[in-house]
Amino acid sequence: MFGTLRVIFACMVLVCHLTDQYQIGTYAVFGFYIISGYLMTHIMHESYGYNINGRISFFLNRFLRLYPTYWVVIILSVLIIGFVGEDISQQYNKVMTIPSDLTQWLSVLTMLYIAIFPNEVAPNLAPATWAISVELFYYFCICIGASKTIFRVYIWLAVSIAYIAILQAKGLNWPYYYFPVPAASLPFAIGALIYFRKKEGFAPISEHWITSPAFLTTLFVAHGMTTLVYPDYFTLGFYVSLFISILLCYELAIGREWTLISKKLDKAIGDYSYPIYLLHWQIGVLVCYMLYGRVFTSPDIKGYAVSATSLCVCILLSWLLIKFIDKPIQKLKARKPLI
Repeated sequence: MFGTLRVIFACMVLVCHLTDQYQIGTYAVFGFYIISGYLMTHIMHESYGYNINGRISFFLNRFLRLYPTYWVVIILSVLIIGFVGEDISQQYNKVMTIPSDLTQWLSVLTMLYIAIFPNEVAPNLAPATWAISVELFYYFCICIGASKTIFRVYIWLAVSIAYIAILQAKGLNWPYYYFPVPAASLPFAIGALIYFRKKEGFAPISEHWITSPAFLTTLFVAHGMTTLVYPDYFTLGFYVSLFISILLCYELAIGREWTLISKKLDKAIGDYSYPIYLLHWQIGVLVCYMLYGRVFTSPDIKGYAVSATSLCVCILLSWLLIKFIDKPIQKLKARKPLI
């Protein structure tokens, strides 16, 4: 039942980037990490297992889930940048330029942006994929056994907290808490811990509406918007949002359902989260250029108009990607197991 939440997070990232209000998207990305930590641990334990065949199946299925859709998006990105011009696309996002050599193409095609700050690696034809690069590292860690036992998860959690303590001791600034691979360790470890808590049969926090997924999601979004009014609250708010994300993931993991949304509908909605996440920067630059003849990201009526229009275009393109790329691959996998 994570599909609806993942789409909401993807939309928050879209608005964050296209209106230059980074707070909203920052909170959502760490929410994605918690969900991934839980889901990847869950499928390794419940679907694949830790033998060689299970690990190979995990990697192959992750590859088929992520890369074919991404490569189609890359082709679209090249066409968009060719249409608006690299000078325009780089005004919108400095890393959005066409690769010029084999090394750059390999980085782009594999989504491996190896640097302390992967968000700064250029070129990147789908700029939001720096976070996918981070996720790929933790997929690997989970596959080789980082969350195989609850004892390992507790060690992982302790190391994650130690990383934050070191940042505090050294007085390093905010980017170190968010962009590097080690920064994502804490939410991934928390997600893995939620799996074990569910497995042990932990009950819902309460049956009250205040802990329902619908209310917690509303609270999460409203809390993110609070930082737009009180910017100084952002750092403290980041950890408050992390706590809300933990509650959300836990409640959904143990079976709390969305009001008026069936499991089947939730899954169908969730299919849109990944393509929306991949597409929004590129569609944003195209829409902005087509509507106004120039590019900008701003928290005003024009910025929200670009965001709303871009979201509609992203949804349409996502439907096409799901129908003609993702669904055929899923049907093929169902007919012929990989291992």
